[in-house]
Amino acid sequence: MGSEELKTTALKAPVCEVFFSYQGEGLYAGLAQIFVRFAGCNIKCGYCDTAYSLKVSNKAQYYTVQSLLKKIKQISSKNKNNFYKKTSVSLTGGEPLIYADFLAALLPGLKKEKFEVYLETNGTIPENLKKTIDFCDIISMDFKFASECGKSFWSEHKRFLEISAKKEVCVKCVITNKTLLSEVKKSAEIIKSVSKNIPVILQPSIDKSVPHIKNLYIFRSEMKKMLPFVYVMPQMHKIMNYK
Repeated sequence: MGSEELKTTALKAPVCEVFFSYQGEGLYAGLAQIFVRFAGCNIKCGYCDTAYSLKVSNKAQYYTVQSLLKKIKQISSKNKNNFYKKTSVSLTGGEPLIYADFLAALLPGLKKEKFEVYLETNGTIPENLKKTIDFCDIISMDFKFASECGKSFWSEHKRFLEISAKKEVCVKCVITNKTLLSEVKKSAEIIKSVSKNIPVILQPSIDKSVPHIKNLYIFRSEMKKMLPFVYVMPQMHKIMNYK
């Protein structure tokens, strides 16, 4: 066993759950996927709908690269008739890029097995994205606003988009009753500075912080002045009550 293989064997990451379901957000809503939800996040947002994944609790299971790949292949085999062309694997959390070294070891194995890699990320750790970008097919990146997350990440988001631009990327902005028009306009400016063709999803919160429909109209109208592809889309899995 070589040194690189030994290193890969030693790597572990905490995972809350690995399961089959359908994507409920963004442009790929309805896509059959295998979800790998990593435990732990580098920020905390008021609207988070997977609060159980924010910290590494004793409920998280530590996987090696080999054991996680085996788990994904088992789920893929059980659900092979549900996938369209390629089997799509969503890496989500928490924040998966916290474990960039683990992902850098896992993703080549996923690609070797012909899986499509769909990265769901808060877009705040651009340096970690560099370690994994070559093995990602689709990147779904959140813009995090200070009104709900305590601070803004404008420079990190811009750098993240610049790195992501060579891949298929879309941006999601969760809109709550606290979201400011200035935040929406600033995000549009940053996205346009990288590429005006990056699609944007305005995702209204459906819990206690649901925004007023009038604000959604205003926010989208302002974004459309700068970007051609702006959509308002709720979380379908919340509406349909599936995982």
